Order: sequence, then C-alpha cells, then structure tokens
Amino acid sequence: MRFSWMKIKLFFLLVLISGLFYSTISVNNLRDISKTDIYIHNSSNLFITKDSIKNAVVEIITTKNIRKSSVHSQALEFELNKIELVKNSDVFVDVNGNMLINIEQRKPIARFLDNKSYLDEDGLIMPKSKYYSARVPVIRGYTNTQDQLSLIYKLSKYINNDKFLSQSVTEIVIDSNSNFSIKLRDYKFIMLIGKLNNLGLKINNFKAFYTNASANQILNKYSVINLQFDNQVVCVKK
Repeated sequence: MRFSWMKIKLFFLLVLISGLFYSTISVNNLRDISKTDIYIHNSSNLFITKDSIKNAVVEIITTKNIRKSSVHSQALEFELNKIELVKNSDVFVDVNGNMLINIEQRKPIARFLDNKSYLDEDGLIMPKSKYYSARVPVIRGYTNTQDQLSLIYKLSKYINNDKFLSQSVTEIVIDSNSNFSIKLRDYKFIMLIGKLNNLGLKINNFKAFYTNASANQILNKYSVINLQFDNQVVCVKK
C-alpha cells in the first residue's frame, strides 16, 4: 500500500494549526484584563451609572471567585442580569484584553402611587432609581393583585406606544371593579374608559372628539368625558 505523503503532511499541518489556535485562546484567556469599557443603552436617561456597574463587577468577581485573568462572560452576565435595573447584559473580552460590557436598562412605562416602584415595558415591577426619575403616568387604585396588574399593564403599554397619549396622560386610575379612567396634562376633565374591551376604538373616538373640541376651544367646559358607550363620546359639563 502506498502512503499519500500529501495527506500525511496535510494532517500534521491541521494538527499544528489547531495547536496554535488553542494556544492563542489559552493565552488570551489568561491575559489580565487591561481595561473595562461599559456602554449603557439610552444613556440620556440613566437609571444606573457606569460607576455602579463597575462596582458591581468588582464585587461579583470578588465574591464569586471569578479571576480577572479568566473572566467567564456568561457567569458575569448572569450575575449582572440580577441587578434590578438591568434588563440584559452582554460581556466579552477582546483580543487586546479589554473587557467590554453592554448594558440594556429596564424601561418604565408607569409609576405606582407609593413612589417607590415602576411598571416596566415587560409588565414587571421595577424599583425606582436614585439617579433618575422617569416622567410616566401615575397609577392610582392598584391593590396589589395580579389580575389588576395585567390590566394596568395592558393600558399602560397602549398609552406608551401611542405618541399622543404618551405625551399627554398623567394618571391611570383603576377602581375596585377594574374600570379605568385617565387624566391628561393641561386638562381637568376625567376621561372614563371603563373596561378595556374595544380600547383602540374608544381612544380613536376620543381623538376625533378631541380634534374638534380643541378647534372650538370647548374642552375645559367638561368635567367628565365618557368613552364607555359604543361609537359615541358622552360629555358632562362642569
């Protein structure tokens, strides 16, 4: 049987390349972290700061016995994601030994009346930050039940995704029967929504009424604007 020297040479070449690749990875993993760069999304509104993340990284590496010279990004990400104001983190070390940390903050869409916590964009309760207060609608009437929270989230998310409402709504009120009303900035009337069925239709009816009433400057004549009836807006004068 004749040997194929070309195949043998190719085999040893692949072994050599694999060894060099493994060696490079090993050296890179053992290299000390020379610098840490932190990037926070939506950095104009900081609920957390770069310094607080840096301090958290130092504490995590120390308490979890993660050596700086061999940072396991997944382990570090897992711990960073436990921080209450962090939605997601992405950690990696580049070829120069720099650790890069990308942080996505949680985003509040409403604030509870106790002024201690928010409702975030995923329908979860998040704590307030000592660095920044979000300008979002205040929730009144919430009695700490999951059913109520789900309904409040549905309305809050709708408001947050609507350009007009997100700029105008200051309060979201829920009563004991899970009927909703909201208040708008610069107006004293209460807007009764009732149940959240046909929510889009109710809001569109209000917008049509609002456009006409604003043009005629009559909005401030009303104390209540009721959207609970099908295809109509019922107003109560002061």
